[in-house]
Amino acid sequence: MRDIKRDRRKMWKYYFVIVFIVVFSAGLLFGSDSSRIGNNKGPLLTNNLYPFYLPFINLLPENAKPLGQGNIRLSISNNYGNTFRLDGDGMADNFLFDVDTESSRTAINFDVGVTNKIDIGLEATYLIQYGGIFDSIIQKFHNFFGVPNAGRNEVENNQFALNVENKNGIWIDMNKPVSGFGDITLKAKFNLGELLKKSLYLSLQPAVKIPVGNSDYLFSSGKFDFALNLLAEKTGNNYGLYINLGWLHLSKPENLYIFEFTEDLFSYVLSYEWLAGEDWSIYIQADGSSSPYKSGYHLLDDNSCTINLGFKYQLNENSLIQFAFSEELFTFAATDVSVILALVFNIGSIPGTGRGK
Repeated sequence: MRDIKRDRRKMWKYYFVIVFIVVFSAGLLFGSDSSRIGNNKGPLLTNNLYPFYLPFINLLPENAKPLGQGNIRLSISNNYGNTFRLDGDGMADNFLFDVDTESSRTAINFDVGVTNKIDIGLEATYLIQYGGIFDSIIQKFHNFFGVPNAGRNEVENNQFALNVENKNGIWIDMNKPVSGFGDITLKAKFNLGELLKKSLYLSLQPAVKIPVGNSDYLFSSGKFDFALNLLAEKTGNNYGLYINLGWLHLSKPENLYIFEFTEDLFSYVLSYEWLAGEDWSIYIQADGSSSPYKSGYHLLDDNSCTINLGFKYQLNENSLIQFAFSEELFTFAATDVSVILALVFNIGSIPGTGRGK
């Protein structure tokens, strides 16, 4: 019965992948055939809320085009997701793994254009892990579409558990809700130039994570992390294509000793934007990364992959709103489902600099 359920789950995931490929390809083939409407708004602001990825550097996707000298941008985003992993689902020998949580990650990003080709920025986060309110809604959704609940109906709704241990000891044993500030990330963006008649932008984005969060709550690794992203952006008459390819150098958490850890990871974002109107953009976006863990247990060791569907709406010349829905794909090393809301403001320019071009 378990194999049948997994096959049905894979069927839905492959359906989402087919939809992504069709929409992405159609945009590239036909996106430039109509006159331009509206302005490109950059990729969806998403990230992986899987509790075991929260201690590490976790940059939001970005477009490659710089802000321009003196320009200032502020974004406030919240990613809220539900994760359930019942102990015994593909369990490795001598491994206890219980995850039943709803997670919230609120991020404030502040970016400034230092020159027309260089931006600098800062991200601060606040994190919550608790039992949540959406278990019953998710079960009804799964039942309606014939998707298995993967053991959700075997435990009480809206409870909280985060427990990981093996024969070598205990890494995490949390049964009460927690909240607190996460780490701070400092970042920069260096534009490498414009290619193909100024429709393709390339930039490098280095970043460092400063450990100020609580490592006991999985809000921090307790150490510094580093990242280097290659950002690419291509815009057409009514579409935008955004690619982020990243190398991450992570530090092993101070309290992780029960299995091995990989310090170097790779991450990716592939985002397609369709300008549906003067103020509307509709998105399909995939993102994921390799895993830092070598535990012998697939719920930690598998690479992550999520697909995101959403939109952005231009409220006025200087602000926009985002809504997106995220679903994990292929592996279980990501949040089951999450909803991402964001507000982005262009809050003017530094006095005396004017607005960059």
